[in-house]
Formats: sequence, structure tokens, C-alpha cells
Amino acid sequence: MTNILAEEKPKSLTLADGKEYAIPALNLTVLANMEATIGFGLGRLQEKMVDETASTLRLVIYALLKEADPKLELEEVGKLVTLDVMKDVSEVLSRVLSIAI
Repeated sequence: MTNILAEEKPKSLTLADGKEYAIPALNLTVLANMEATIGFGLGRLQEKMVDETASTLRLVIYALLKEADPKLELEEVGKLVTLDVMKDVSEVLSRVLSIAI
């Protein structure tokens, strides 16, 4: 049986500069902050991914990374997400999408 009171552990994502960036544990506050950063509700995330794939992907990863490192800039995050790290980034995005649906 799943312990619903157990805290999800934060994860990390290694990006193109070789550094590990913290991905916060997904909770209601993190998800609400993401919505504020990306400018639309998570319910629209899948639709936005179809219409504006690259810009939406960059924005979602930025919103997640910004939780742990508020000094990061959107353009900087975009440059750190290269094709070499896309598999790991996609796994993180899949988790967010599964919550949004």
C-alpha cells in the first residue's frame, strides 16, 4: 500500500554544461508556481506542447528549475537543454504531464 503521507524526494537533471540541476518534488505549491511562471494552467500543457513544442518545453523546464534556482534565466535554460540531454528532460516532462492530465 502506498503511504500517501510520504514525501516525494527531489530529483536532479544533468544538463549540457555537465552540472546537476535540482528538480523539486512535485507538490501543489510547485505546480501552482509553475502555472504562474508559464502563464497558463497545467490542464492546457498538452495542447501547448502540440502547438508550440520547443517554446513550451523550454518554459516548463525553466519553471521547474527556477523553483530551486531563482537566478536562472529562460534563455540560459534553453541553451542548457540540448539534444544530448533531451531523453532525461522528456522523462521529467512526462511526470509533469501525467499530473496535468
